[in-house]
Amino acid sequence: MKILDAYCGVGPWSTRDKLLPYRPEEILALMDHFGIEQALIHANSAVSWGQPPGVNDFVIEAARVSDRFIPALALAPNTHTGYPTPDDYLAVMRSINARAAWLFVQGTVRGLWRWHVGELLDMLVEHHIPLFLLADQCPPDALDTLMHDAPELKVVLCGVGYMGDSWLYPLLQRHPGLFVCLGNFYVPPGDPERFVSRFGAGRLIFGSGLPHFSPGGLIGHVNYAGISDEDKASILGGNLQWLLEEVQL
Repeated sequence: MKILDAYCGVGPWSTRDKLLPYRPEEILALMDHFGIEQALIHANSAVSWGQPPGVNDFVIEAARVSDRFIPALALAPNTHTGYPTPDDYLAVMRSINARAAWLFVQGTVRGLWRWHVGELLDMLVEHHIPLFLLADQCPPDALDTLMHDAPELKVVLCGVGYMGDSWLYPLLQRHPGLFVCLGNFYVPPGDPERFVSRFGAGRLIFGSGLPHFSPGGLIGHVNYAGISDEDKASILGGNLQWLLEEVQL
């Protein structure tokens, strides 16, 4: 069964545990160990720092090291002179065949409004590029507003807490373009079967959380779940592959 990883960090971060690997060759070794064929990679430092100039450099270099890395760029609104425009981001994505994008919301800002990131959203929608967000950086109301303002946008929400179903399920019901990362904290309570019976397997996307989390238990959880082999294959790789193949650069 082909395993594709939607949530894999590379490069240094603001406060590093010296025991955690971050170099491309180290991440590739972990992928080999867990049977992960390819990984969608983001910059570890972007999670804490947002998108200062140069934060995507390590992702770009890692993508050149191995085609098993699928780069996802961290984007930011063009608020300062010298910051990239949507066209600049698109040119970089084309040059390295990036297939996804992140918006990391920092500081006291906890929303993504059209007046703030509208040009970036338009670029993503036009080229069918999926947007990845962290749940603790984009509260439910903000996510609902974002998807209402950009209904054609595909959003993959990562880092949902264990008790997040109370607000996640209504959002999934309201927005068919919303997907959720199974992993990096979120495991549907009891078994994926309850989630799948309501929304189908197509809304769940495996994400390991490497190098901070070990994905072995999660892969086993899916493989032994009370769902069909077809659904397992969709969650562990097929759904992400479909999203990435939809991209038109």
